[in-house]
Amino acid sequence: MTKESFLRGAAILAAASAVNRLIGLVYMIVLPRLISDQGMGLFQLAKPIHYFAAVVAIGGLPVAIAKIGAEKAALGSAQEVRRVFRTGLFLVLLTGGLVALVLTWGAPWFAAVLAKDPGITPTLMALGPACFFLALSAGFRGFFQGLQYMTPTAISQVVDQVVRVAATIFLSVYLRPRGLEMAVLGVAVAFILGELTGWLVLLAAYLAKGPQLLAELKTRQVVQIEPAWQLAKRLIWLAVPAVVATILWPVMQLADSLLIPVRMQAAGFSSDAVREGLGHLGMALTLAQFPNIVTVALATSLVPAVAEAWALRQERLVRYRAEEALRIALIFGIPSCAVLTVLAAPLCQVLFGYSQVGVPLRILAAGTVTLGIIQATTGVLQGQGSMTVPVRNLSAGVLLKFALNFLLVANPSIGILGAAWSTTLSWALVAVLNLVSVYRQVGNVINWRHAVLLPSLAAGGTAAFIYLLQDTLVYFLPMAAATLGSLGAGLILYFLLLMIWGSLTRRDVALLPGIGEFLGARLQAWGFLRR
Repeated sequence: MTKESFLRGAAILAAASAVNRLIGLVYMIVLPRLISDQGMGLFQLAKPIHYFAAVVAIGGLPVAIAKIGAEKAALGSAQEVRRVFRTGLFLVLLTGGLVALVLTWGAPWFAAVLAKDPGITPTLMALGPACFFLALSAGFRGFFQGLQYMTPTAISQVVDQVVRVAATIFLSVYLRPRGLEMAVLGVAVAFILGELTGWLVLLAAYLAKGPQLLAELKTRQVVQIEPAWQLAKRLIWLAVPAVVATILWPVMQLADSLLIPVRMQAAGFSSDAVREGLGHLGMALTLAQFPNIVTVALATSLVPAVAEAWALRQERLVRYRAEEALRIALIFGIPSCAVLTVLAAPLCQVLFGYSQVGVPLRILAAGTVTLGIIQATTGVLQGQGSMTVPVRNLSAGVLLKFALNFLLVANPSIGILGAAWSTTLSWALVAVLNLVSVYRQVGNVINWRHAVLLPSLAAGGTAAFIYLLQDTLVYFLPMAAATLGSLGAGLILYFLLLMIWGSLTRRDVALLPGIGEFLGARLQAWGFLRR
């Protein structure tokens, strides 16, 4: 079968996402030096608006296509899978085209009214076509994910990122002499080129691999053919809560774009200080969200996997997949929190050239745990068809975010750090609510020993080791070598401890694309893996 297992598919997506983040870090390291922290602030103003537009363009349809497609595939109906894809693609083309037109034509209004900075108008106009190509790609991703074949999605994401980053660096250098706003425009044009290339990769994969994937489906029972209008209705019914939930994430970021300039100016901060603070917060958020590449992949892979088990009425399989997802999410989230807390300032100095970014990063570090929980539990809930539950929980987090931003950012002694605190606390609230929702529907899905206790002990010891090692190495090596070297050594120590204690198994290691089987066998032969 070409279909990939649940965790195997997640590992493929995580590997691609890791490559993307590493490539993206290159551009995040270079970009502040090309367009300055004020340029980063301008881009941060445009970013939430673009993200909001992109979410509406996609319309939550990839999740709906993947869920319904997985249900049809579980029953073995290739014809119905194909019809789900074609109906979903028509809908996503409609939403993507409309959003592209609105963002391009309405850019002056969005820049003046929402961002309060007309300087981002050209950037927003260029991001309109990028939303259209993103929507095209999203429809094809839903098809492949519904069949639990994640490789085309992974490849397209890497190609998209490579093209986007290369174009960003080239265009920023080329346009910087013409002014700061033109340099930021170059970043937006690079988005168009990246999304276009990513879609072409998916189209090629669909033409080459799609027929084989459908031919492998084995009929389990007679499946009733749904009329196109009914399929469209079901897709929209599932997509609306999904898109509302996804919209709430940029709405949460809009709380920064809308409230931070107003509240910081009310506290007496200058316009330059506001731009600088937004730039620092944006860089900190980028780094704080970097470790969640695994849980984003888990959430993507979970929806069709849980939908398949749910369609076949295999409740024990649903609980097992949810428990595995939460275990992996916590195993990666807990040490990320510890590492970002200990190495916040030196990491930001090495990566961005601004050590002061470490102050908001330390506050956001706890979000690596809670954000991972949110992503994994949302995948479980959406796979079961409980589309409105994540919306309700996330709405509570958004309300808390707005309230805390309004109260904290206007305090002169807190300023931009109030936005970091509001983000961390709102993520924590949503994570708790999601866990309660999953517990009510599925039962206990957290292995407290292997997902919480042992990873916490290993992360605590690793954090102390990294702190002492970095503090020692910095006397003998450059800052970058000392920081990255201590980080690498610490992560090796952490995962070795989990292997020795039995929280990571040979099966887990074998999921790594390419080298998993060989590495798992070697580690077990050397005595690091118990099982």
